[in-house]
Amino acid sequence: MNIPAPNFVPVPGGEAMELISIVSLVVGICLTAAGGLFLFLNRRKGEKKNTLPWLLLCVGVLLMINHGVQLMFGR
Repeated sequence: MNIPAPNFVPVPGGEAMELISIVSLVVGICLTAAGGLFLFLNRRKGEKKNTLPWLLLCVGVLLMINHGVQLMFGR
């Protein structure tokens, strides 16, 4: 679907969008790993409040799914 954008709206090219998706995929992997690590460390300490690790895990997984699908079907 090609929707024409006005001249004043900056639209990145295809290569730039692919680079953004790759960087976001790597960030998602890092967030998921950090969330898993924090969750593991909190369980070893016996702490019951585990909101931050679950938040990191969810955001990381959503980033990985979103940008992984964009990279697979974006062309």
